[in-house]
Amino acid sequence: MAPRTARDGGRQAGPGNGPDLGALARPRRWPRRLLLSTNLFVLVVLLAGASAYGYVQWRLDQVHRISVTGLQPASGPITILMVGSDTRALGSGGSAAFGNAAQVVGQRSDTIVLARVVPATSSIALLSVPRDLLVNVPGLGTTRINAAFNGGPNLLVKTIEQDIGIPVNHFAVVNFATFTKLADAIGGVYQYFPTPARDLFSGLEIPHAGCYLLTGAQALGFVRSREYQYYANGTWDYQLVPESDLARIQRQQAFIKLAVRKAEHSALSNPFTLNRVLSGLTSSLTVDQGFSNSLMVNLALTMRHTNAAGIPNWTYPNVNSAAVPGALDPVPAADQQMVHQFLTYGLPAGASPSPTTTAVGAASPTPVVQVLNGSGLSGQAGQAAAALRAAGWKIGSTGNAANFNYTQNVVEYGAAGAAPAHALAARLKGGAVLQAVSSLSGGHLVLVTGQDYNGLSSARAAAFTAPAVTRHPHVVLASALSAGPTSPPLASLEALAPNGTTSTTAPAAGQGLTQPPTGLDSSSYYHGEYVPPGLAPGQVPQTCPS
Repeated sequence: MAPRTARDGGRQAGPGNGPDLGALARPRRWPRRLLLSTNLFVLVVLLAGASAYGYVQWRLDQVHRISVTGLQPASGPITILMVGSDTRALGSGGSAAFGNAAQVVGQRSDTIVLARVVPATSSIALLSVPRDLLVNVPGLGTTRINAAFNGGPNLLVKTIEQDIGIPVNHFAVVNFATFTKLADAIGGVYQYFPTPARDLFSGLEIPHAGCYLLTGAQALGFVRSREYQYYANGTWDYQLVPESDLARIQRQQAFIKLAVRKAEHSALSNPFTLNRVLSGLTSSLTVDQGFSNSLMVNLALTMRHTNAAGIPNWTYPNVNSAAVPGALDPVPAADQQMVHQFLTYGLPAGASPSPTTTAVGAASPTPVVQVLNGSGLSGQAGQAAAALRAAGWKIGSTGNAANFNYTQNVVEYGAAGAAPAHALAARLKGGAVLQAVSSLSGGHLVLVTGQDYNGLSSARAAAFTAPAVTRHPHVVLASALSAGPTSPPLASLEALAPNGTTSTTAPAAGQGLTQPPTGLDSSSYYHGEYVPPGLAPGQVPQTCPS
């Protein structure tokens, strides 16, 4: 009988067909190979992760950081003051199209945007402050807010906190070069134009109607345009002041949202695009020293869960100034509502900012409110004090004002009380007139109730509604112009019948300008998308690639 053969490396079993002890001593190779492969894979993943982490840190370390005073420590939501600087000191990488530092000295805030980020709910809101808004700039008096940035970021932060009443946690500034690099890094964004358009000062040149890919210098010319012209009915028309400046805010907000939407799909899925974005951003971005790399990464992760199309973009309410041509005056009651809405946006359900958290400086003392009766109505000061106390405010004393001739509520505040004064005024139905009083110290406030006192509004303000303002030539509410994607279309866009949009070639530059025809001059929103001026009745905007 033939001996049985054991297949073990070609060897046969020994006499009696017993086990091969040598074979039993040799371990099987495939488990070891699997273990080695697994360890190698884990090592590659770890090295790739470490490399990616190291690359991001290396890029973020290139961000320029400066010391900025007046910034407040953040706990929870974060407010970032973002400034677009018109400085011409751009170095070798700057564009000569906008002049140089010798031709245009200093720097002004070409764009002022406050970004509110609530990590707990992945919420982001944008509030634009018109550069021509008249405010009390410390040391300069009443002037346009963009002049504050010429004195440095410290002065602008102080002005924002004292005049607008929003505490600023971090500061960031970009210049022309940064913007063009970012626009090119994401491959530009498509914007619909109802007509050919141009701006001879910013360099915008749109030769035909339809969707146009904005990259580099054209993207910058679009967001910087203040002398916007559109070709309609055989002539070049233009937007009048102040509509032109307020419409520029719309263009800036629209481009930011389109760029964020584009970056979500391209930069996060394409490492080469991400590299271009980070390179363009970090090479000429300036932030405050407390704006750490880890915070930037965390904010980026928060933005990944944010619907870019749903980001609200508001404009600080204003009217055209009757005293300073071309400038804008605040609208106190509307401004206070807007500030309250901005500071409460995105908070978790049931949460609302207390008087101390809305005040500038988390470590500032709790504001103490003295309530005075300024209307002469019996018991009014006591009623107001009781209501404020129930709402969490600290009440000092009550009494009568020097006279009973107050028709409106008045909130007086000192140097450190601007933010709580705005918060207090926002809680009063109908708002209040704010008055700075040098004799008041700390966060001490004085509320003088007027004949219009009607109690307190709810802790969480309802959706912002601009007060009725009589419209006359050169008067406009910015909030109506840039109400954002959730606003209904303007009257000129309602019940539009679709028709084709044809490509029209613009005439040569230099033709005479005319007054714009009624209805065409205004920028609009159509289904939440910004539409530049020139949209004619019956014309439906094209849908551009995302």
